[in-house]
Amino acid sequence: MGHAEGGGPGPVGVRYLLLVVLGTVGALALARHFELGTAATAATLLPAFAPLYLAWAAFRQQAVGAGPVDLALAADQLAHAVRRQWAAEARIRRVNDPYPLPVSWCAADAELVEPWSLLTYLTRAWPGGPPGDPAAWPADMAGLAGSGAQIGEVFSDRVPTRRLVVLGEPGAGKTVLLIRLLEDLCERRTAGGLVPVLFSLASWDPAHEELTDWLAEQLRRSHPALRAPAPGTEGGLARALLDERRILPLLDGFDELPPALHPQALAAVNGSLSAKQPVVLACRTEGFRAALARSAGAVRLNGAAGIRLLPLTAAQAAAYLRRDAGGPHAPAAARWRRVVSHLGTDTPVGQALSTPLGLFLARTIHNPRAFPHHPGPDDASAPDPASASASTSTSTSTSASTSASASASASEDPVPSPGARGGSVPHPDILCDPVAFPTRAALDTHLFNAFIPAAYAPHGPRPPRWTAERARYVLVFLARHLAEHHGGGPDLAWWELHRVMRVRTLRLSSGLVSALAFGLGGGLAVGLVLGTGPGLAAGGSGGLVYGCTVSLLQRPSTPGTRPRLRWSSGRLWSGLSVGLAFGLAGGLAGGLAAGVTGGVVCGLAVGFAGALVGGLSVEKPDLTTAIGPGTLLALDRRTFLVIGIAAALVVGLVYALGVLFAGGLLGGLVVGIGGGLAAGLATGPLPTAWADFLLAKAYLVVRHRLPWNLMAFLRDAHAQRGVLRQVGAVYQFRHIDLQRYLAAGPPGDVRGAPRCIPQRPFP
Repeated sequence: MGHAEGGGPGPVGVRYLLLVVLGTVGALALARHFELGTAATAATLLPAFAPLYLAWAAFRQQAVGAGPVDLALAADQLAHAVRRQWAAEARIRRVNDPYPLPVSWCAADAELVEPWSLLTYLTRAWPGGPPGDPAAWPADMAGLAGSGAQIGEVFSDRVPTRRLVVLGEPGAGKTVLLIRLLEDLCERRTAGGLVPVLFSLASWDPAHEELTDWLAEQLRRSHPALRAPAPGTEGGLARALLDERRILPLLDGFDELPPALHPQALAAVNGSLSAKQPVVLACRTEGFRAALARSAGAVRLNGAAGIRLLPLTAAQAAAYLRRDAGGPHAPAAARWRRVVSHLGTDTPVGQALSTPLGLFLARTIHNPRAFPHHPGPDDASAPDPASASASTSTSTSTSASTSASASASASEDPVPSPGARGGSVPHPDILCDPVAFPTRAALDTHLFNAFIPAAYAPHGPRPPRWTAERARYVLVFLARHLAEHHGGGPDLAWWELHRVMRVRTLRLSSGLVSALAFGLGGGLAVGLVLGTGPGLAAGGSGGLVYGCTVSLLQRPSTPGTRPRLRWSSGRLWSGLSVGLAFGLAGGLAGGLAAGVTGGVVCGLAVGFAGALVGGLSVEKPDLTTAIGPGTLLALDRRTFLVIGIAAALVVGLVYALGVLFAGGLLGGLVVGIGGGLAAGLATGPLPTAWADFLLAKAYLVVRHRLPWNLMAFLRDAHAQRGVLRQVGAVYQFRHIDLQRYLAAGPPGDVRGAPRCIPQRPFP
């Protein structure tokens, strides 16, 4: 995985480019010193470009023809990264705190999956035989029943085809079970074996994107080393691993796709993955049933068995709540007596707390605790205490119509938690109030509503950086942003924040910023040498042309991390066009005072410099481990700086040489530095996503929608509060129903408590 990408020069190519630039500069300097004249210099330099190109092509060919890729080694390295990534995420999600919930399952309904006899027959007929030992296969689908840590053994040994559908109700623990399966498969894995990778299907558009293409892009984004080239494929190492069936896709969130696309998505999975490709697909039971009903041909997942997650038993839920409260004999555990009496019943609280999600929300809200610090993948530093906000109350909202007895019960036995939360935590008896919560839906809404204040309750020696009111404001905005601009999908990708702005507004803003940067810098430099008039003319015309050009350019759809000299004719001609446009504009403007011929020559020179800068492309993340959203942002910002500096050096050098021949050393230096800075500031944003993110963030900060340090907020919501989860390079809300609740509900407390959203939360 350490090979350089094809098409990009290694150290030899970089040194070669430096020699070309330095040689050209030296030739021009010597020509001026010996007064050889412009024509003689050009006649000397121009014939050299053909052999220079041939030498450059030879270096490119040498890079492309690098040694073969070891797919087995690449798979081993990827497996190591996946294991580390999900071990950290499981810790942050508190999957094992206080212990993993013993989720159980039974065989899925027969009409939702393939007949068992067909699965065993097909597998025995495979070329090379079945992947496992047929002696371990159960006699029928009922033999797939199990619980907890058995999921790895069930999938690897009992499912003949190793193709499995995992079904369950909302909050039943499907995603956590997939994480446990992934960890188990990583432990079972031998060198060169299959690598289990968890994919969130919500961002896939089966109507416009092939599944394997989407899987490859997800791999490249989360594990950037897989962008390295591989022989026989244009998709790089990621596509090669998929084509060679070295990736075991764990496809989560099938029900989060638009329902109308479910039949098409199932057909795409069947068409993209071969019959011998192991795969796991997770979906809500009713969503999967509806997907099959929508399909005229009753499309199923080919060759797949199925399991359905079962509700937690009353004993399992009670033991978990008491253990989380400190043990069955702890004072806090006694507070759950009334709730425990309702577990396993058809009451709203009995139903809500029969799922791992309901238990997690209830214990977070009603059990006192001191939350440990969980550093996330991008957790660079702790929050600054100087910027910490005042703590907020953690009282959970109740209905105005709550009965007097329930109100008394909820307040008569508060449990203080010094150092863990400010004040006391609400009593769980409130969950049993049939007046306040007559249905499970009402209680689920209450749990989601009370979760945010509980998650942002003060704990430890320092107050939280964001109060619950401010945090809720931001989370509601982000949830609505996903609903309005991403079709309700779960992926919070920072490089897509610009969608909150209209396309016209974004283009005008980016064009204006680029015009100001180029116009002010270039105009000031020209003005210092040639006077105010030429400076205004050069800055105004150059800024106008460049700003208009930038506003029409296609924006980058994904972030990049490292610029490299990777050439294409399209980028070359694009850079040449842009360079000629603003180069001639500025050159002609300067020519009003310094001579039209000099202006045209300078403009043409800058045009060819633009071709050089346009030839620079952005290498997407190329790290050997999985990266998080914050790291990706930092790398994209670094790309902005490197591209800007490269443009500044090239354009500044050309401007300096042009003025040096016409106006002397001082003028050349001033114009070169000024023009270079202007070009750097104006060019850096073009191949990066960071610039648009910065514009969108500034736009939302001015409108008091988001905090300026948005990434710190998201990192805290993930690593410290448990409100968000991280999947590769994006954040998601911890559960899709939490996201939908925040997006659909009113901005304040739905049950009459004081509003959680101040009018101006971010001054």
